[in-house]
Amino acid sequence: MSSLDKKEIRSDIWMQRLIKTGIPIAVISVISLWTGWFFKIPELGNLFIVTAAIALFLGLIYNVRFVILSVRQLKAKDPKR
Repeated sequence: MSSLDKKEIRSDIWMQRLIKTGIPIAVISVISLWTGWFFKIPELGNLFIVTAAIALFLGLIYNVRFVILSVRQLKAKDPKR
């Protein structure tokens, strides 16, 4: 059984783009949740909901892309499959 080269998969241009957009959105989401709760600002709760949904969606896309690239890599290493 072949092993995966995760560094090669993560170096994919779309994987990099998903990381560079998803992580800041997730940070904004968490900060808006904490700040909204601490200062009792309901608008930040709405910002949290929107940014959390976007971050979850980007994370799902990242995971699906990772699986697709992993399967491609395994097929390229083992042509019997």
